[in-house]
Amino acid sequence: MAYTSAETCEVKIEQDVEDFENCSIEEALGVFGTKPDLGLSSKQAFELLSKHGPNKLPESHENKFLKFLRYMWNPLSWCMEIAAVVALAVLDWVDAVLILALLLVNAAVGYYEEANADGAIAALMASLSPKARVLRDGKISQLDAGELVPGDIVSVKFGEILPADVKILGDENAGPLLIDQAALTGESLPVKRFPGQVGYSGSIVKQGESRALVYATGKNTFFGKAASLIKDGGDNTGHLQKVMTTIGFVCVGTISLWVALQLGIQFGYYDHECFGGVGGCPTLTNVLVVVVGGIPIAMPTVLSVTLAIGAYNLTSKGVIVSRLTAIEELAGMDILCSDKTGTLTLNKLSVDHANLEPQPGFTRNDILLYGALSAKEEGDEPIDVCLHNAYSGKESLWDHFECIKYTPFDPVSKRTVAFVRGKGDNQGAPKVKYSEFQVAKGAPQVILALAQNFEEIHVQVEKRILEYASRGYRALGVAVADSHSAAERVSWEFVGLVPLFDPPRHDTKQTIDRALELGIGVKMITGDQLPIGKETARQLGMGNNMFSAGVIQQGMAGGLVEGMVPLDDLIEQADGFAEVFPEHKYEIVKRLQEKKGHICGMTGDGVNDAPALSKADVGIAVSGATDAARSAADIVLTEEGLSVIIDAVTGSREIFQRMKSYAKYTVSVTIRICFTFGLLTTVHDWYFPPLLIVMLAIFNDGAMIALSKDRVTASQSPDAWFLSKVFGAGFGYGIVQTISTLILFEIAAFSDFFPGIATALPSLDIGEGPARFCDSLQKSKPEFWSQFSSPEVQAAYAAAGGSATAADQCEAEVYWLRASMLRSFVYAAVSISGMMLIFVVRCKEYSFASRPATALLVAFVVSQTVASIVAGFGFKGYTEPVPSSEVCYFCQAPGLNLPQPYNGPGPVAGTEGLSEPSVIGCGWYVLVAWIWSIIWHLGMDPLKFAMMWFLNEDDFRKSASWFKHGFASTTSVNRVSTVLSNRNTTPAGLPTFTPLERTVFARASAPPRPSPAQFHPSAAQDGIARRSGLSRPSMVQRGNIM
Repeated sequence: MAYTSAETCEVKIEQDVEDFENCSIEEALGVFGTKPDLGLSSKQAFELLSKHGPNKLPESHENKFLKFLRYMWNPLSWCMEIAAVVALAVLDWVDAVLILALLLVNAAVGYYEEANADGAIAALMASLSPKARVLRDGKISQLDAGELVPGDIVSVKFGEILPADVKILGDENAGPLLIDQAALTGESLPVKRFPGQVGYSGSIVKQGESRALVYATGKNTFFGKAASLIKDGGDNTGHLQKVMTTIGFVCVGTISLWVALQLGIQFGYYDHECFGGVGGCPTLTNVLVVVVGGIPIAMPTVLSVTLAIGAYNLTSKGVIVSRLTAIEELAGMDILCSDKTGTLTLNKLSVDHANLEPQPGFTRNDILLYGALSAKEEGDEPIDVCLHNAYSGKESLWDHFECIKYTPFDPVSKRTVAFVRGKGDNQGAPKVKYSEFQVAKGAPQVILALAQNFEEIHVQVEKRILEYASRGYRALGVAVADSHSAAERVSWEFVGLVPLFDPPRHDTKQTIDRALELGIGVKMITGDQLPIGKETARQLGMGNNMFSAGVIQQGMAGGLVEGMVPLDDLIEQADGFAEVFPEHKYEIVKRLQEKKGHICGMTGDGVNDAPALSKADVGIAVSGATDAARSAADIVLTEEGLSVIIDAVTGSREIFQRMKSYAKYTVSVTIRICFTFGLLTTVHDWYFPPLLIVMLAIFNDGAMIALSKDRVTASQSPDAWFLSKVFGAGFGYGIVQTISTLILFEIAAFSDFFPGIATALPSLDIGEGPARFCDSLQKSKPEFWSQFSSPEVQAAYAAAGGSATAADQCEAEVYWLRASMLRSFVYAAVSISGMMLIFVVRCKEYSFASRPATALLVAFVVSQTVASIVAGFGFKGYTEPVPSSEVCYFCQAPGLNLPQPYNGPGPVAGTEGLSEPSVIGCGWYVLVAWIWSIIWHLGMDPLKFAMMWFLNEDDFRKSASWFKHGFASTTSVNRVSTVLSNRNTTPAGLPTFTPLERTVFARASAPPRPSPAQFHPSAAQDGIARRSGLSRPSMVQRGNIM
């Protein structure tokens, strides 16, 4: 369809954006009033931004109140909410209110901490948002892509993502763009886009460079309109949610078992009944103890906050996590495929002037001159910058020459071409062969193939290229041709070779050592030649068991490499690959994952790395990566170097340690509460007020938030949840602490052991103790009992609905007082010893040898100080269970505590603990609880080591044998003959290769000639072959949380 005016075009555009492609470029510019040489003015841009809004898709912001309520809407919270309903049903207002308060406090802390961490991470991610080069007011400036408006003229090039829907304007120095829009249109191959055609937002520029006119932004783009039709779907459940669900099911299952036992025994064996009113249902309220105490209500909050705060802390190490669940994969990563340039090396190219290799008829200065002219004047590509800076006359170079056309680099042609001509009379200009010429630079073999005298020079040049490579140099070819010759008869002259050197980072060798200590093999994946890769590996102290991409291509075609070795084994055992293309990177990652079960990380920076980054368990976009690489990656680095990645690994493992520590702790608490109070209830028919358990949950679970900032030691091996071991450890700790509490209860409740040690401690014997005490009291103070027989007292008791003898009343009162104090005593012991357990599970060494974070110590001190005060003084103050005067204290409150123990027959109104909370302070017994808890705590570390050995946690059984058997962390267990040490055995778990297989490895990875000038001492001097590509076997299984 042809358009005769801009207005017609504009109408059609609003109706259907596809019509925009049919407009001419002039008509499209006229729609927005854009001047091609000036762009929009700032005023126009402001008005258009106000009209069209920012260049972003509408964001759905979750209602803050609903987000807060979400913390109380999960299976664990439902159990607590049911408990609150039960408390209300039996008129237990205090417990009901406290349970609801616990839910609210838990939700508030989680909401606050996670919102802070998420906000900080979002701000950092915003700082990495895509940028766009925009022409406004006649000047090129860099803006956030979100600030673009329809009518803007932008510059796009290879590796970038189109920031909006654009109409290609073309560039006098460039050809068509090659655009990958598979994610939008489903086209499997990149498509060419010529001037006048359109490109859609989100498409990736695979080749070329051009100016383009923005015609649609935000929700009005092709992608934005498609996205608005897509409903949110899919399963976004990460491992963390599965872990919490699994732990929750185990805890709820344990609780349900004990609830059923309690209800069955108390209603069946003990023949309890439920009554309305003040009598209530003590059996049901007793069940609340197991439900409230056993439910890990704080688990979602603690684990989510730990993950969020951990991700935020990683930003201080130069690591931005774009997908939180990637922290789990990063902690379990056992192989890292790292690109060479910028990660293992400095990415600061320099020219070795002494080793420039000019061809006959050219000088070394000619190579530098033509190299500088081949570099784009305003370019920021490392090679262009390097060549420009290497030429001594760079300051005045473009005063004498001008670039009339420039063809940028693309992965297919592997070269750039600059069309150059001299200016004016060119007086004082560097001497060149032609007044108008074209200069090509690129891969040396590609440039050499252009040369007219290829047959005469290729042998010598290729020999020199290999020599460069063996010394770690990257060769660059430069050629020149007269632009006046016909296009089909361009006669290229090979000017020479430029040796480029990218020095290794000073810390890379130490970082690789550290990676191997952490159980991570590091494989070098580079597009450079194999000799360059090997020489770089030698300088870095890496293994030199490297291969060219040809072996991958051969294996992908089917069969064995060289007819002898499976490709999967070769990829796993190799230290690296050279001369790779994007499809090779993808294949390496895929086979390491699917065939060998490794959790694989992949670094990358370019658009061609995106498929491999997306495929890897942990895609890592290095500093300075393209928009396409960042969008495909799980982690974005803001600092350069391999050390940043290793810092991220240790940081993620520290996060994992905190989460696993809490998981063990919360499982042990559930086991301890359920078994302790379940047994006390079923064996002794003992009542424990839910009020104390609610307070236990508030103090101890609230303090666990501090665990998210604890000081921990990262695992030295790839880490994962290993929930079977978490449950095993939690069960072990919980049972031992249950035994501790039951022994303490039996000693205190049925003997005078503690009063026998310290006379200041009153007896808590509730067995035969009350009868002995009352009999002694009656004999020692007969006048005391006479008051009980007075008519007034007897009338009061009769009015209250009961009758009793003095002895009955005395025994009931003493039992009630001692049982109430005993509850406070047990509460103190459970709270203190339970909270102490976190110091055991948080580390793998003796707890006293690993200092926790100050926040965790403060949380422990504060929570247990409050718990001790509550236990010591109760809610009514400390009461001695003996009369404090000669007055009959039984007679002063008739009907308040009638003479029936909890499990005895008689009026319901006499059930102790219901007509008045039976929480009386236990006084100095709090000190006994502390001493008892500390004594048992000393045995927890040996228990921990025993369980770590039994469960083989973190490969505990072999931890001392790695060095004993020679598997030091700086050497890798491997099967390949070229890298095996002089030992006669092969490490267990790794099958050996046959002699034929070894021949293939030796042939494919023959070591390069050493360069004495650049020789670096390494582990090979010790008679141990240096390895980096495969560390010790990992216990982590992909996708398995058990």
